Amino acid sequence: MAASADVSIIKRNALRYSLVAIASVFVFEFAAGVITNSLAVLTDSTHALLDAVVTAILIIAVSLAAKPRDKEHTYGHGRIETIGGFIGGAALFVVSVFFIYEAAARLAFGGAAALSVKPGTIGFAAVAYTLAVDVFRMVVLGRAMRRAKAPTLRADLYHAMADFASTVVALAGLWLVTTGFYQGDAIAAIFLGVFLAYLSSRFAYHNAFELTDSIPPRLVARVRQAAAETEGVLDCEDVKMRRVGNEIFAEVTISLKADISFEKAHETSAQVERNIEASLAETGDAVESITVHFEPIYSPDLPLESIIERAAARVPGVKGVHNIIVSRVDGTDRLEVSLHIQVNRSASLSEAHAIASAVEDSIKGQLKRAQNVTVHLEPLMPEVAGVQPLADTEIQNSIRQIVLAAGEIKKVGRIATFRTDEDTLKIDVDIGFATDGQATIEQVHELVTEIENQIRARYPGSIVTIHAEPG
Repeated sequence: MAASADVSIIKRNALRYSLVAIASVFVFEFAAGVITNSLAVLTDSTHALLDAVVTAILIIAVSLAAKPRDKEHTYGHGRIETIGGFIGGAALFVVSVFFIYEAAARLAFGGAAALSVKPGTIGFAAVAYTLAVDVFRMVVLGRAMRRAKAPTLRADLYHAMADFASTVVALAGLWLVTTGFYQGDAIAAIFLGVFLAYLSSRFAYHNAFELTDSIPPRLVARVRQAAAETEGVLDCEDVKMRRVGNEIFAEVTISLKADISFEKAHETSAQVERNIEASLAETGDAVESITVHFEPIYSPDLPLESIIERAAARVPGVKGVHNIIVSRVDGTDRLEVSLHIQVNRSASLSEAHAIASAVEDSIKGQLKRAQNVTVHLEPLMPEVAGVQPLADTEIQNSIRQIVLAAGEIKKVGRIATFRTDEDTLKIDVDIGFATDGQATIEQVHELVTEIENQIRARYPGSIVTIHAEPG
């Protein structure tokens, strides 16, 4: 945290020095341009004003980057920078067009306007001061970049270099005037006006597109490639990105094998995030947030039961899946599917039916050959916590009579009764069959289910568990 704060201070200080320096250039050059009547110097001062506006916006961006997101700005406050950049760029474009028009008029009509340019000492002093300030800004920003690599510092450094080049053109215009070529100032002003119009229009255009959530296709391609090339990722289906200030938010959807564990899917998603961050870092873009969604892909060699179980289990409200039976329709590749699902005991019939319908749709969506899907609904037995033994001889004798009346029961072993914290009766029974282990598990299950139903009918809401063993 301390290191991050130090980097933020370095960036803000460098940008503040740059702002003060370029603002002084604007004041000095504008005054000199008015005094000398030099359009080249006035145009160059306007270029300095553009740099000052950009630098001020960058300072705001750095400050806002440290401000946490809130309920009204879930993506942060970077759009303030974008709006300011668009307004500033558009205004300076209008100014640059005015200078081009004025310079063209001087070239076309000449006369006193062109002859009235008098560079003098103040004109050359303003240009020399501007060149010195540009060098100062490049040194300060260059040193800061070596300590804290940041897009904001790089952007301001490029503006300082462009300002240096435009000032050299203004200097050439003034020098031509001193040699007697009075149109040199107007020509230099046209060059500078066109250059300023290009920079300001590009700046406004970039910010306008950012306000519409436009993102360079190359960045989308890099994110898609970084995700798709991650080990374990079968495909990267969808990429959504937006830029807010100097930060990027990305949301990607990847496809993974359906039979991998949730833990492995989470690890793969985390690796996708790291790969995307590394890829965008190469372009100098800062990533604020990456969200990875993963979807299962069912491979052809995955057992049909596994496909059905996973398709059903992913439906909200399904608490358990069992008894999956897949039957092939004679003479076709169509399948008949039946399964049992567990839902909350408190769910209404309409709620449970909606869950069953969603399960059918999910299975048919993953298993195209499924012609019919039959879903059997079962209530989920609640988790039992805080049970207390209940020594009730009357209840135990009643349960024993129910069990012995079922027939084929050789003995009734332990009968344990409990009362849960939710005031639910819990009953555990051990029974021995008279068949000496020859009965099939299906026969045993049917008889045990019948006994459990009879006990629940006697004691509604009870939780009954019967353990069967050979007599």
